[in-house]
Amino acid sequence: MARHDVPGAHDLPLRRRGNVNVTQSLVNVHDVYYIIELLVGGQKIPVSVDTGSSDTWLVQQPYECVQFFFQPGQKPNCGLGDGFKGNLSGGRVPKVEFGRSYADGTFVRGFFGFEDVTIGGLTSKLQRIALVNYTYWFGDGKTSGLLGLAYPYMTSLDGPNEDQPLYDPVFTSLWKDKQILPLFSMALSRYADQSAGQKGSDEGHENSYLALGGLPPVSYDEASWARTPIQSMSVLTDWGLDTQERGLYVITPDAYVFGKTNTSVPLSEAGLATNTTHIPVLQLYAQFDPPAEYLSSNGMFFAKCDAKVPAFGIKLGGTTFWMAPDDLLKQNARDPTGKWCRVGVYDSDASPHVLGVSFLANVVAVFDVEHHEMRFAKRTKY
Repeated sequence: MARHDVPGAHDLPLRRRGNVNVTQSLVNVHDVYYIIELLVGGQKIPVSVDTGSSDTWLVQQPYECVQFFFQPGQKPNCGLGDGFKGNLSGGRVPKVEFGRSYADGTFVRGFFGFEDVTIGGLTSKLQRIALVNYTYWFGDGKTSGLLGLAYPYMTSLDGPNEDQPLYDPVFTSLWKDKQILPLFSMALSRYADQSAGQKGSDEGHENSYLALGGLPPVSYDEASWARTPIQSMSVLTDWGLDTQERGLYVITPDAYVFGKTNTSVPLSEAGLATNTTHIPVLQLYAQFDPPAEYLSSNGMFFAKCDAKVPAFGIKLGGTTFWMAPDDLLKQNARDPTGKWCRVGVYDSDASPHVLGVSFLANVVAVFDVEHHEMRFAKRTKY
């Protein structure tokens, strides 16, 4: 466990305060999954960290893994681990179903119950979690569930009718119990493929961290701190939610910045999430030299692996955070020929846009739910 002080909310440069900070290493699986180990009812269970949802759920044996309707005849393989064994010590919540669908088409179904959940020595007693017994899932073969870190409001969207009473998820329970400050921070380091000659640890990555109540132990530019407010769910007009509650970590970038000319595109809301980066920047593909191309076989944009990568940044709170070339052109994500590499940013007009791993690998990100703001500092080169 590492202890760092957290940047304050109201001073620039941001001040530091001494408080409990529990830092846990995350295992990076190809910039897709960031794995943390939970202790649930005395059982060690690896799960994926997700800032775009709130529930903590675990698969429970036996469970049914199903295939999507467009995959007839294929043997289901959800890629989940052994999961939780036995019964929850606090019993199950009567007459309440758990159901959650995700943006990539995956879904989980099951029931709620209560069990002690521990992260890095911090324990939420008889925490409400879900056990899953029916799912369509794309797993990594290692994890057995998900740790959701978003606001409690998102739990009200559970169930078949998305209208359940909300509850406090794990992170919320810990800060309400005054075990930590009401914030967490992340330093997600990009995956390094040693077979391609990239620098990395014996796990194939630089260390990534989740820090509860403070800052992760990585190097960053102290002078670069910037902040921007977390918006209410009502700004996501496509969702039709008439509420001032905050649910996801939705912010409004000042601009998407291209090259030395500082050309920017129209602004729209973006959510912070530990997955792929989806933002409205179709013109970025043309600025690779030679230009990136859409490969229908992959359904994504690729550029020559030796292409010249354009400068691209996201302006937040008055500061432009430039994305590293390694995050804009993924050398470890190649087509079958090995000559084309995947572009790390996806163009999207869906709401909200997503500032995912390709962006987060360049910053320390502080999720402050007390002051309802995001804070960012530039990572030093690694």
